[in-house]
Amino acid sequence: MSNMSSPASLKRRQVLSGLMKLLGLIGLAFLSVPFISSFSSNEIHKKQQASTAWIIKHPVTDFTQGKVTVLNWSGGVVWVYARTENNISWLNENDVELRDAFSKQSDQPEQMRNNFRSDSEKYFVFIPLENKKGCQVRLSEGSEKDLFSEPCFSAKYDAAGRIFKNSGHQDQINLSIPEHVVEDGILKIGIWMPKI
Repeated sequence: MSNMSSPASLKRRQVLSGLMKLLGLIGLAFLSVPFISSFSSNEIHKKQQASTAWIIKHPVTDFTQGKVTVLNWSGGVVWVYARTENNISWLNENDVELRDAFSKQSDQPEQMRNNFRSDSEKYFVFIPLENKKGCQVRLSEGSEKDLFSEPCFSAKYDAAGRIFKNSGHQDQINLSIPEHVVEDGILKIGIWMPKI
């Protein structure tokens, strides 16, 4: 018996090899469908709409003037500071001591680029972490001006989370603000994506 393969056997191997390659390509195509669809306009639209999905809903009656309320959410925690009348008055009158008074370099929804950086002047909703090392801020009792501070660089912030000149690290910016709104006595907070 000859060791050499017959022409029919050789042809069968070539056909089987071709079929295996074809099946491999079909499998690869099926695996790539979810990846490609994530870039479809429909998926992008869904991701854009996600920013208006309210993750937290909390009654404003639970907030006490001059105090911070900590709310848990998917991004960690968000703080709500119920401003005093003095806080509100200070925010209306002072901005010369601030590094970025008009929040041009900070993270917040576009409609909150104002003196209060919030939907309601009564409630300051923010991420309590400074941007350089992620150090958590703390409430400075007894001050209407530099209301928040952090231990890593000694940065100080007002009641709208705006950093003061000559405080902290030169790369620090205003505290970040998530999407939020106050409607019918309910604070609604959405997602927050930091600048990259």
